[in-house]
Amino acid sequence: MNIKLKTAGLIVCAVGLIGLTSAVSTKNVPLEVGNQAPEISITKVSGESMMLSELKGKEVIVNFWSVKDAESRIRNVRLAREAEIIGAKYIGMCIDSDKELASEVVKSDNLSTDNLYFADRQVNDEYQLTDGTRTVKIDAYGIVSEIK
Repeated sequence: MNIKLKTAGLIVCAVGLIGLTSAVSTKNVPLEVGNQAPEISITKVSGESMMLSELKGKEVIVNFWSVKDAESRIRNVRLAREAEIIGAKYIGMCIDSDKELASEVVKSDNLSTDNLYFADRQVNDEYQLTDGTRTVKIDAYGIVSEIK
């Protein structure tokens, strides 16, 4: 067989394989340790939004909390400080709809509103928030490393 044909065949196979792997979606992948973290758009109190995937290359702690739950507020403060110490990106994802109250609570807890985000329906679904609060740690590759 001609070397040019073999080379062309290998190139076609490589391009096809790349196309297949880039088409893989994390949609509807269960939220489990070892799986790719669900891709979500997160919105700050200021209205600015970004995609979670923009944080690849950095460890991320996503903590879902509520202004109405004292235990989750305490965890919010602890995890924000932990993230600062280890150099991770902290996302304090408030599950309440009252943005003004959440901002006041964050300030009274001596935290930065730069880490205050709000969960919408898509975020709740992707992170399976059926029973309140939870914490998800994501490694620098975008893989879930811990769920509490």
